[in-house]
Amino acid sequence: MSRSSPQWRAFIDPVWLDWGLELTQFQTLLHPSEIDYTIDRRLPWNQPNNQCNNKCGDILLFMPHTFARNGHGSQLNSYLLAAMLASFMGKAMVLLDAPQKYSKYPNGSQFGCPIDAFKNTEEFLKFKGKDHSELEIRPDFPMGLSRLIVHPKWISRDCPVPKCKTFDFNSWDTIRKKTSDYLLPPREIICDEIDGQVKVTVMGGEEVRQFFDKRFKKMMLDRSDGQAREKAYNWAARLGATNYQAEVFSLLSKESDIWDFLSALLGRSGLVTFQPWIARDVKEFIKVSKLPLDSPHDAIHVRRGDKLDAEAREEVVNYWHRQGYERQVDFPLNYIPFSHYLRLWETDCQNMWSGRLKDNTAVRTIYLATDDPITVKKEISKLPRGQGGTTIVGGCERVRFVFSPDASHGSLHISEGGVRIDCVERYKRNIHSIADLMILTKSNNFVGEFTSNWGRIIRIFRTQLNEMYVIPDKSFGWADLFGLTQNAKETETLKSEPPVLVHDMRLAFAEDKAVPPPGW
Repeated sequence: MSRSSPQWRAFIDPVWLDWGLELTQFQTLLHPSEIDYTIDRRLPWNQPNNQCNNKCGDILLFMPHTFARNGHGSQLNSYLLAAMLASFMGKAMVLLDAPQKYSKYPNGSQFGCPIDAFKNTEEFLKFKGKDHSELEIRPDFPMGLSRLIVHPKWISRDCPVPKCKTFDFNSWDTIRKKTSDYLLPPREIICDEIDGQVKVTVMGGEEVRQFFDKRFKKMMLDRSDGQAREKAYNWAARLGATNYQAEVFSLLSKESDIWDFLSALLGRSGLVTFQPWIARDVKEFIKVSKLPLDSPHDAIHVRRGDKLDAEAREEVVNYWHRQGYERQVDFPLNYIPFSHYLRLWETDCQNMWSGRLKDNTAVRTIYLATDDPITVKKEISKLPRGQGGTTIVGGCERVRFVFSPDASHGSLHISEGGVRIDCVERYKRNIHSIADLMILTKSNNFVGEFTSNWGRIIRIFRTQLNEMYVIPDKSFGWADLFGLTQNAKETETLKSEPPVLVHDMRLAFAEDKAVPPPGW
């Protein structure tokens, strides 16, 4: 994949080891040292000379419950897109999860119940039944999406949910449902609060996606004049960009550069930070997997399951057509074989290791995330075996495949578990899924696809701003005319650097096209 970062990555961030808490390593999809924890202090509304006295005067109220039935990728992508819209419009983004009485889930969240959620932990530990809905949940424990992630103050501005004197969750949801004309500006409600009037725009996941696609996408890409560039500059600043980074963003005109720059800003902002209980349980889950945490690992995502009948079906058909099979009834398999993923991983494998290891027979580790572990293991068993339980794969001879310790349970996606599944069992699926997501995003290189929200969110968190990028100087001076420009070759090299780097990714199928950070 082009624009790859040369950095070699292990799961554990070595920079963070000496001065950071270990649990933080399992709380974000980026290395902790790659996150800018100073953003909140730099944002406009926190400056002493801020002219706006009411930082909570304009709010995007995001209601994520309508996407609760979907998988992690879809829910997190909608959340990221809402943050993009809120920051573009200059609004504080406030999260409003469904309370228990309006939730479809017996224990208040689609992400299940950790031990911390129960009012009486001793009663939970002694419980022998299969339905934990019999146990009482702590009334102060987060519901909905908030059970998974910490909604940061830099995007919420620490603003409360507006009450409009008598409004409750159902009142706001009724207003959300009335939002239908996506070609017009989003509907605003004016509330009289203690600190003055507050403008509130209410959206759920579907509204966010529709408003983005039909109204805001074109405006976000606009760099046609000074006013449009100033708007882009301010948008980047609200996402935590430094002055120079915001200037770079305001001058980008290529669509893929704009979306990738936004991905990198969203990633480094720490917007997706998991709750402490999620980090704790993901840490324990990963440590059981035998994945080496302090040395580089590669990762392959093989998604089959429901995708074979939907988004991935066309890719499966195209794959077998390229192999010479014309009729679908003649296809040897109804999916793309694992050998295809391995061939992509093998590309230039010897060149990648040249000069890095004196012994190029050293074992490389590949973590496999899949909803079809039984079939993938059968495919691997047919490959030649190496010493010490390794597998011989092409020129990179010794490979050790690592599966999730819970891989035998099949699908890890919470959307496939049913609403009424026991909340403790749902939480186990949740931890399995987040662990896989974290391992994939922090891998040295990644083989996967972009037909799912899952693959696209991995790409978001594998981008980073390129510190070597220099804003091209398009001026033409007398020195250029006479060929007297100093260090011309070095200058051109700097200018040719891309504004964003993407950690090594290889597409099993689907096109790496210019899409907004969340995508869908």
